[in-house]
Amino acid sequence: MRAFFSMVKTALRQQLQYRSAMLAGVFTQLVFGLILIMVYTAFYDNGYSVMGGMALGQAVSYVWLSQGTYRMMPWSGIKDVEAMMRDGRIAFELARPLDLYNMWFARSMAMRTAPLLTNLPLVLLAACLMPEGLRLTLQPAWLVLGALSLGLGMLVSAAMTAILTGTYFWTISGQGINRILPMIGSFCAGNILPLAFFPEGVRFALRMLPFASMLDAPLRILVGTVDVRTALSVIGLQLFWLAALTALGRVVLRAGVKKCMVQGG
Repeated sequence: MRAFFSMVKTALRQQLQYRSAMLAGVFTQLVFGLILIMVYTAFYDNGYSVMGGMALGQAVSYVWLSQGTYRMMPWSGIKDVEAMMRDGRIAFELARPLDLYNMWFARSMAMRTAPLLTNLPLVLLAACLMPEGLRLTLQPAWLVLGALSLGLGMLVSAAMTAILTGTYFWTISGQGINRILPMIGSFCAGNILPLAFFPEGVRFALRMLPFASMLDAPLRILVGTVDVRTALSVIGLQLFWLAALTALGRVVLRAGVKKCMVQGG
């Protein structure tokens, strides 16, 4: 565990170096958040007082939270490992006296956590200072369960990132999977459009997928669109996907290591 947390700390320090990029990202998220809120407000103003059990104020809060947490999604595998696959340095990774999955999961956690620690507070602060109708409002009663669900969402996302990294044993460059899966995942997680706005059958199916456990689940709890029983069932589903994706990640890495061949030296 000492090696695991040391790996997380080191990777976090690397991720937190790029302050200019962080500020640029926050500005972009604020602009997109305002655009989305204006679009949703137009729908609500034309006869939809509640859409999918979500009132306008909750939809506004959902947008700000999704903008602050969107980088928590598994946008790609670990970039360093992708480069190692091409130049043969993956041999050094395989030779380390550490469990390979734990090592890559630790780095994945840092990749998903660093943007959350930097972007989310700034986006939420700006959202709380917005004029009436554009302002973020949260339900204090749901903050504890929401924070727990958000932490589980980050772990589910890290587990998916570890799986993406494991696929590099077969694809080498990783460009294909890094283009396709993030867009699918962002759509299915509710980052592009809140899942509450989908038809009931489609909404239920999307919420059963692991992507919803990364983003939609904690955001629904934080904006208060669920009751306690539903919130606990959502957290239970997140725990299931965390266990399932962790097991799948270990299988993928084990199969990849068995077929890996490094030439030269």
